[in-house]
Amino acid sequence: MKRHVFIINPEAGKKKGITLKDYIEESYNNPLILVTSYKGHATKLAKTYARPDTVIYSLGGDGTLNEIINGVLQSEYYHETIVAVVPCGSGNDFIKGITNIKDPVELLKRYQKQKVKVIDLGKINSRYFTNIASIGFDALVVHEAKKYKRIPMVSGEFSYLISIFINLIRLKDYLVSVSVDNQRIIRKRILFITMANGRYYGGGMQPAPKASLDDGQLDFGIIDKVSRMKALILLPRFIKGKHESLDEVSVYRGTKLKIKSEQALPINIDGEIIWSDNIAVEIEKKALKILVP
Repeated sequence: MKRHVFIINPEAGKKKGITLKDYIEESYNNPLILVTSYKGHATKLAKTYARPDTVIYSLGGDGTLNEIINGVLQSEYYHETIVAVVPCGSGNDFIKGITNIKDPVELLKRYQKQKVKVIDLGKINSRYFTNIASIGFDALVVHEAKKYKRIPMVSGEFSYLISIFINLIRLKDYLVSVSVDNQRIIRKRILFITMANGRYYGGGMQPAPKASLDDGQLDFGIIDKVSRMKALILLPRFIKGKHESLDEVSVYRGTKLKIKSEQALPINIDGEIIWSDNIAVEIEKKALKILVP
């Protein structure tokens, strides 16, 4: 018999996860419900409770999921632990690559069938990501969007649009050296770079429309430095996944990417921001078991 462990981020999505506690207790046999109380808590809990025949449910946003998978991957039982995503955050982008179902209760019902899929993960420096990592312009957008998500009546998607507008005014670029699969490619000024395992981020934007969670490769997108006018043309196409044919966009597929810069770069990892001037990205094939509806 499987053990069901529910990790709830009480602050995600305007406290949506907390409202599911009664349903979980009524629908699952002896569930363990844990509520996080600080940043990084979900990682600690996931590492502690990762065990054979255990399903760990992530009730939060993509940041909560990122913490959980990093905790699971730190456990010796990571190959025997299953993760289930119950979208209770603002953007909820990872789940879009698995199903069109948005209702957490409906997903919990479907998950009781215990249908399992094995997916790849990305790894950037020492941290794993399920979905998409990026550097530069869009990492700053994600960083500042968090402020606007706290405003009442502002959705996750709208908070990103506000942040995009503000960062378009600044339009900071970065000088970087980039190599894919250990082959030197470029040294140039870029607006941003995406490293995609999944297709969606930023509330539904599609930086890598051909990415797949289980193909053994990452999709890399390099967007050159552009003028504000050109950025206004590029970004709407980027949001819809129609940008890859533009001259300012280079697309590569591979298993490794290295980025070096003379300054610390903002890095977005599944919605969480870190900074580094030396970045190593790689694929971890068939690294995680997840439930699918």
